[in-house]
Amino acid sequence: MDVPFISSGALSSAHYAIVRHVELAKTAQDVDHFLLTEVASVRAKLSRARLSSKQCRECLIILMYCFLTSISGIPPGDLAFALPHAVNLAEAGSSVKERRIGYLFCSSIMPSHDEFKLMLVNTLRKDLESPDVARISLALEYIVQSPTEEIIPAIQSRLLDLLSHNSPHVRRRALFASRALAAQDSSLLRWTSQEISKRLRDPDSMVVNAAIATCIDLSENRVLGKDAAADIQKALLHLIEAAVDEPAARRVTQKILRLYGTLTPPSEVITAVLALIKRISTHRNLYALLLDAFAVIRQAPYSALKPSAKSTPIVATIRHLLPSHDPNEQYLFLTCLEYVDPRLWAGTSPTVPAVLEGWEVERIMQFLSSPDAAIRTKTLRILARVDPSIVSTYLSQKLQDLAADDDVLPLLEAAEVLATDDGEQYARSVKDVFAALSDEPGARHISEAAIERVLTYIRDKDGDFGPNVATALLASFLDAGTDNAASENTGFAPSATLMVVVTTLAVEYVGRAAVAPAHLLHALSVKLRLYPVSIQELSLIAMLRLAGELDSVPEHVSAGVRALNEVAGRHIQRRCLQFMDITSKPEVLQGIISNAPSRSLPDFLVSLETHQQTQPQSPRISHHASPPTSPSLSRLSLSGSKLRYTAYDAPPPVPAARMRRSSSRQSTSSVDGRPGSSLSSSRREDEYAYMSRTVTAGDLAVAAGSPELKSMALGLTANRSPISSPKRPGSIDLLGSKVDLISLDSPFIAEPPTALEELEELNHDFESSWNALQKYISRGWCEVPIDAVVRKLQSLPYSIAVLPADQTPFEGELKVLLSGRTAELGRGRAALRLREGSDDEDGCLWRLRCDDDEILNRVKRALAE
Repeated sequence: MDVPFISSGALSSAHYAIVRHVELAKTAQDVDHFLLTEVASVRAKLSRARLSSKQCRECLIILMYCFLTSISGIPPGDLAFALPHAVNLAEAGSSVKERRIGYLFCSSIMPSHDEFKLMLVNTLRKDLESPDVARISLALEYIVQSPTEEIIPAIQSRLLDLLSHNSPHVRRRALFASRALAAQDSSLLRWTSQEISKRLRDPDSMVVNAAIATCIDLSENRVLGKDAAADIQKALLHLIEAAVDEPAARRVTQKILRLYGTLTPPSEVITAVLALIKRISTHRNLYALLLDAFAVIRQAPYSALKPSAKSTPIVATIRHLLPSHDPNEQYLFLTCLEYVDPRLWAGTSPTVPAVLEGWEVERIMQFLSSPDAAIRTKTLRILARVDPSIVSTYLSQKLQDLAADDDVLPLLEAAEVLATDDGEQYARSVKDVFAALSDEPGARHISEAAIERVLTYIRDKDGDFGPNVATALLASFLDAGTDNAASENTGFAPSATLMVVVTTLAVEYVGRAAVAPAHLLHALSVKLRLYPVSIQELSLIAMLRLAGELDSVPEHVSAGVRALNEVAGRHIQRRCLQFMDITSKPEVLQGIISNAPSRSLPDFLVSLETHQQTQPQSPRISHHASPPTSPSLSRLSLSGSKLRYTAYDAPPPVPAARMRRSSSRQSTSSVDGRPGSSLSSSRREDEYAYMSRTVTAGDLAVAAGSPELKSMALGLTANRSPISSPKRPGSIDLLGSKVDLISLDSPFIAEPPTALEELEELNHDFESSWNALQKYISRGWCEVPIDAVVRKLQSLPYSIAVLPADQTPFEGELKVLLSGRTAELGRGRAALRLREGSDDEDGCLWRLRCDDDEILNRVKRALAE
C-alpha cells in the first residue's frame, strides 16, 4: 500500500496498519498467521467492559476484513464471540453507519439457525416501523441477505405496508425482501400478488424492475393474477418501441420478455416480439435482447408463427450470423434456431418450405466438429429435433472411423442427445463408443475427460436413469465374462477407461442396480490381472465395498486376490493384504461403509483410509532391505581372506578436542552415504557407553581390513568406537585426519552433547550451502533406489557427507554434500536432495545445486549410469 493513511480510506490507524502488513507479507502462511493473531487481539479487546459503539464498530470491521482476506479461510464459528456485540450494535448504534456494520456482520457471520437470530427480530421490527428511511432500508437489506422463516410472523403485515411506502428505495427493497422470504414460505407470494399491479405501474423504473422480477416468481408458483398479467402486457407494448434506443427501457423490456419466456404469450405479445426481432437482429449491442425475444417465440404455438406467403420466415432474420467465425455469434445463432420449431425452417412440413439453403445446412453440420463443446451439443440437439436418425447416422459413422487416439467426447455428447431419458439406450451407446477404441485392457491410457463426462451426466439425471445405466453396463460386463469363463485371464474385458466407469457404477449403485453383488465380485476378481496397477487398485477397493453386501467372501475371490498378491508390486500388495484383512472382519467393513459420506467410490475410499490411519500400521512388503541400524559381527559374512592382521605404524598424536569433534560428527553423519545410517539420540547414548569400553586389536584389524565394515565405522556389537581407515579415491572422510585408536589411552567421549551440536552445525551447513549454490541448478529422475544413488555418489572422487531424511532441513529428503579438496578437483561444492519414489516405483527424484561445472558433469554422469 503506497497511499498514505489520510488518503487510504482506512477506518483508523490500526485498520491501516493491518492492511499494510497483509499487503507486505511474503507468503500466504504469513498472512494467515498475522490475521489469526489479529482475531485473537480483537477478541481480547471485545472482552473488556465499556467499549464505545465506535470502538465496537472498528473491531467488527477488522474481524470482517480478516474473515474475507484469510487465504486458508477462517471458519465463521471462530468469530462467533463477536455476535453479541454485533447484535447490540445493530440495536443501539448511535448512527446509521454503526447499525449498518452490526447488520452486515450478522448477515455475513451468523449461522442461519443461530439463537441470536431471534434477538434480532425485535430490532428488525422496530427499524421497519421507524419513520427513518435509512433504518428501514437497513432492516430490509438484512432480510434480503439473511431471510429466515422465524421472522415472517413478526414483520409480514408491516412488509406489505412498505410496498406502498413513499420512498421508491423502500418500495424496491420491500419487493426484494418479499421474494427472499417467499423462498422460506411460499404463501407470502399470495399476499404480495395483491399489491404487485400497483408496482408494475410505479413511476420509478427501478421499482418496476423489482416488480417484474417478483412476477416471475409469482408465475412460477402460479399465483400471478389476471390484473398483473394485463399490466405486464401493457408495459411491454409501451416499452418495446423505446427498447432499441433507451437503456432503461431495454432493461425493463428484457425482464418482461424473460417473464413471458415462462408463459404462453398472447397473440398481441407474439406480434410485438416478432416486430422487435426484425428491428434488432442486426444490432450487435442488442444480442442479449434478441436472445430473450427468441425465448418468447419458443413458448408461442406453431399456428401463431406459421408464415404467410408475404411474411418473412423468422429464421431468415438471423441467417446472417451463420457464416460468422465468432463462437459467440455461432452460439447465438444455434440457440435462436433451437427455440424455433423445426417445421418452420427445416422443410419437414409439407406446407412450409425449407428456409435454409444447401450450403447453410452444410455449415450447420460443420459445427459438429467445433472445438467448443457447447456448440457441438447445441448442434446435436437441433439435428435431433429435426430427425433423430441424423444423429444416429453421425454416431455410427464416427464409430467406424474412430482411432485409438481420437477424442471420444463428441461421441459421448451424441450418445447423450440420442438417449434423452432412456438409461439403457445411453448404456449401449457408451459401450459402443469405448468398444470402438479397440483399447486392450492392459493399456495404460485412460481418458479422464471421458470418465468425468459419463459419470457426471449419469449423476445429474433424475429418477431411475442412473440405476438403469448401471444395470445395463454391469449386466453386459457379467454376460461377456461368462461367455469366456473357460479362460479367466484371457477372456473379454472392457477397455481400461470403460473399466473405471463400470467399477465406479458397481460401487455407487450397489443394491439399486439389478445385478447381484456376488456376481460382480467374482467378475472383478477374474479380470484383476488383465489391467494395469491403477485399475487393479480401483478394482480391489470396489471389491472391498461389494464384499460388504455379502455374508462372506467366496473362496475363489480370495484365491484370486492372493494370486495377485504374489506377483504384484508393493502398493498393490498393500491393497491385497488390506482386502484380506478387512473382509475377515465383517463388523469393521460395515463400520467403514456406514461412515462414508455418500455411496460414491471416492467417499468410500476416504472412509477406508480414515479407518486405516486409526489402526496400527499393517506390515508392508518392501523390495529393498533398509540398512541395518545395529550391525553386529554375527550378521556380516566376512571371508577369511579379507582379514588383515599386519600392524600399522603409529600415527602422529591428535589433540583430544579435535578427536572429540571428529567422533561427534561421525556419530551424527552418514559415513558411507546410506540413508538411515545416522544415529538417533537414544542410540547415541548407547554409542557413548560402547565407546567407553576397551578396543581390542582384533576389532581394529577387522575394521581396517574389511570393506564391508567401512560403512559401519560407528560401532561393533562387542566393542564400538570411532574408526578411521586409510583413505582411497571415492571414500568418505568426515574426520579430516587419519586416527588410529590404538594410540589413544581412552576412547571415551567426555562431552556427549557435542554430537547434537555437530548435527545442528551440519544441518545448518547444508541449508546455507543449498541456498548459496545458485550457479548450476539441475534435477532429474534416477531409476535406482536412494541407497544405490548414494553408492554412485560415493564412487566419485569427492568428500561426501549425508544427512538423513528425518532431520531438518527439508524433512523427507536425503541430503548430500559433495566437495573437492585437491588442486586437481578444485574447490567446488555440490548439494543434492533425494526424494524416494512412490510405493510402486523403485527410483528417486534428485535435485542438484553446485558452483562448478566439473562436479556438475561428474554427478550427472554418475546418476545417469
